[in-house]
Amino acid sequence: MFLHASPLQDTKTKPSRKIWLQFIFINETVLEFKLKEVNNLAMVPLKPMESHRVHTVVMYPRPHPDNIVALWLLREFGEEYFPGVNEAKIDFWNQVPAGKTPEQWESEGYLLIDLGGGRFDHHHEEHTDDKTTCATTLVARYLGVDQRPELKKLLEFVRRDDLEGRGTMSKDTIDRAFGLSAVVMNLNRDYPDHPEYVIEVVTRIVLAHYHEEYRRKVLMPQEWSELLQQGRASLFEVQTAAGKVRVVQMETDSKAMVGFVRAIRTIEADVVVQRLSSGHTNIVTRQTSPRLDMRPIAAAVRKAEAEKKQYETDGISKEQWEKPRRLEGIDEWYFDTAANTLQNGGAARTGIPPTQLTLEEIKGILIRELPQSVPLPRRSPQHLADEPRTIRLADLPPRTKRGR
Repeated sequence: MFLHASPLQDTKTKPSRKIWLQFIFINETVLEFKLKEVNNLAMVPLKPMESHRVHTVVMYPRPHPDNIVALWLLREFGEEYFPGVNEAKIDFWNQVPAGKTPEQWESEGYLLIDLGGGRFDHHHEEHTDDKTTCATTLVARYLGVDQRPELKKLLEFVRRDDLEGRGTMSKDTIDRAFGLSAVVMNLNRDYPDHPEYVIEVVTRIVLAHYHEEYRRKVLMPQEWSELLQQGRASLFEVQTAAGKVRVVQMETDSKAMVGFVRAIRTIEADVVVQRLSSGHTNIVTRQTSPRLDMRPIAAAVRKAEAEKKQYETDGISKEQWEKPRRLEGIDEWYFDTAANTLQNGGAARTGIPPTQLTLEEIKGILIRELPQSVPLPRRSPQHLADEPRTIRLADLPPRTKRGR
């Protein structure tokens, strides 16, 4: 069974509007699909529906990235233009039998990919000197999906691999051995009589890439915009001796959003404070070199948490508050010096109570303490191994609850 997300079915779309495939994610898992109309996007006019139905897709016997991705695009986005392509069987021909034109083959239900001089054959004399055109780009342009941001990397990879032989540009032999071009070549060698299996394996990889790019290029920007509109996200900057530090605070359960706001160029958050619906809150930094010194933040957050719990804090030194790992009695916060994060439960928060600190209180701590943070060099694995995993109660002065 060929893998695909969901075909576009709405044939009543007006030229001024665009049907966009919308994935629904719950707990990072794709559960269902629906169609969503997105306005204000560049629109390629719909091409007329083909009158014939496709029952067979034809390609060369040794699949390679170009014709595999071209086929995937047709299955993913082409049902509206080529009815039946989703379920059509695949035949493998070394050459097209003489006596019929590509149009005649299509009228009989055969859709040719990269052979026979048809509409998706980039070997056609019309494209001989065109270094931007391969079977995949021909399909993408025909279907009107060549400008979609979530397909940009995939289309460029296939074009570069097919026309320039540079699918993997790294000169490192290990990188090249595990690049997709090499994987496809090795699959063809192992399964020379089963090209359909090669297509199935590679399609799973393509689909996984597409899902991730769709999250990053479509869903996450949309979620970030909604968080801002709903007042569940904010961005502020703190001036330090090393320059401005950009901080994002947001209320969301999405793990992927933390990486998104750190990576996207329009935000590039140095510090992300994420509050989950459970109340657990994690403070994550961008992995740059030199690293942001989180010790003053860890000390101030732990001390504020202790005060919320009415613990006596006067006898505890700054160095003790800053120690890595977990501070006994303040189990809410784990200072991970390897990842340079301060976690209130992290990904596995079972048994860890949510912090009592409000987001405004955490924001105040960051504004106050970030100017004291001096960039640190990366620490060696041995240095990290030498640190105690947990600070014991015996390491600290006695603490008593304050009287009311």
